[in-house]
Amino acid sequence: MKKISIIIPLVLFLFIGCAGVKDKPVVDRQQRFMEISLSFNTVSYPWVLGTAYPQMAVWVQSGDETPETVFVTQGAGEKKWWFASERPGALPVWDGIKTEEKDIKLDAVSGATPSGEVHTVFWQVPDKYNGKNISVFLEANVSFDYNDFYTKEENTPGYSDVNGQPSIVWRASFTVDEQPQEVTPKIIGHGNVLGSDTVLAPDLSNITTASDLFGYISVKYSPGS
Repeated sequence: MKKISIIIPLVLFLFIGCAGVKDKPVVDRQQRFMEISLSFNTVSYPWVLGTAYPQMAVWVQSGDETPETVFVTQGAGEKKWWFASERPGALPVWDGIKTEEKDIKLDAVSGATPSGEVHTVFWQVPDKYNGKNISVFLEANVSFDYNDFYTKEENTPGYSDVNGQPSIVWRASFTVDEQPQEVTPKIIGHGNVLGSDTVLAPDLSNITTASDLFGYISVKYSPGS
């Protein structure tokens, strides 16, 4: 019995920490910066050997310019999965975005799956965005959150393997100017549940708990002081 009591906590640690938290660098508040705050709605997460927090990625884009990754969790960013060599359905929309980036530094933006009730991501807004309108995208996904449509059954339209429901994508937009702003991102669609493509699908009719992964998401922009 003693061996079992030791093994179970170890398994729980490995499963919950599989996506891994690195702290973001402190931003210079005298310069333009963005702050993204997330409140985790854990009642919507499946329980499999403990609470599994979402994989997620945050990126920004202005017009037709190349997207820029702000933050990505370790599992998706560095392809470090427990019990699997790959998870194409985790963040498929971001997977398509990252291929456009030339110098993405995953070691600088990757972190463990954030734990706790609130997680905040800070980002120093580069000068190249001054005076431009930018969109902030967040894609999040948690495995095993099946519903009546997205099931384990291979012969059903919503077959999703271990993924459960697909990743959900939120978007918020603002202008980088001298006015501080706070924007609440809105859901704009979901990724392919099997990761078969990187297309953002707008139909949310079969999505249930996956749209409630966060209690709130707040994007704040500060022009600096």
